Parts: sequence; C-alpha cells; structure tokens
Amino acid sequence: MHFTYCPDCGAKTVPRQMGDDGAVPYCEQCQKPLFDMFSTCVLSVVKNPAGELALIKQSYGQQETYVGVAGYMKCGETAEEAALREIREEIGLHPASIRFLFSAWHAAKGQLMLCFCAESAAQDFALSQEVREAKWFSPAEACSAVRQGSIIERLVRSAIS
Repeated sequence: MHFTYCPDCGAKTVPRQMGDDGAVPYCEQCQKPLFDMFSTCVLSVVKNPAGELALIKQSYGQQETYVGVAGYMKCGETAEEAALREIREEIGLHPASIRFLFSAWHAAKGQLMLCFCAESAAQDFALSQEVREAKWFSPAEACSAVRQGSIIERLVRSAIS
C-alpha cells in the first residue's frame, strides 16, 4: 500500500528524502514518514513420520494444483504462531514442531511469504470451509502435485531435502 494520505490525520502526504530509502510519503502534520506497506503471509507444508507431506486444494481461487496451508498473519502473533494456527484451522492437525525454511516475495499478490515445514503425526484431516481437499503425498508425488516454478514447489523441495 502506497500512502497518498496520512492514515492518522488525513493530510495529503508529500515526498520527502529519507536517506538511502529515497523519496518516501511524509505527513507534515504528524511529522512522520509513511513507508509502503504489504501483507505478510505464512505458507506451510506438514510432514508426517513417514516423510509424507500434507497438501491441500482450496475451495476458492486456483484449484487445478495442490498448495500448502497459507494465511495472513494477525497483529500480535509471531510467524510461527500464525503458521500453526492456519494448520489447525484449515486441516485440523496439531503439529508437534515447526521450522522456518525461507521467505519469498509473491510479486503477483504483493505479499511476503514466510515458508515453514511442520512435523505432525499422520492423522485424518478436519477441513475448514476454505479447503476442498487435503491429502498426504510421498515426496515425489508432492513435487508433481504442485505448480512447477511456484513458491510452493520451492517449499516442497526444501521440506524434503
């Protein structure tokens, strides 16, 4: 989000040089810079003790290939808490552990994706309304089930290596 007006007082911003950041929208009324904002999201795959990965098909949007469990971070939660919450909400699993693998910029959506691999015992899924299908995949099957060249493909490959 690029600020044309100050979200606090409503005054029109003006460009102001901010060191190495260059011209940044600035509110002269509040005397503060308003750096561009973007959404931060979590994206996870869940691995069971057999090395299988849980992937989902959403009930909305792109439905041709499988994806990971994803969602927006909420104010006040850590990235790990957000990833675990999304896994619980979307597929009903309660991972024993989670580890951060990498971050990636999703240019098409203007989002920062924080990518995780969670460890959980293999069990049945309890799907939310956001999820049409969830399935356990072998590592080779998981690589074929996701869109090639995507962030989720990179995440699957990182989780199995």
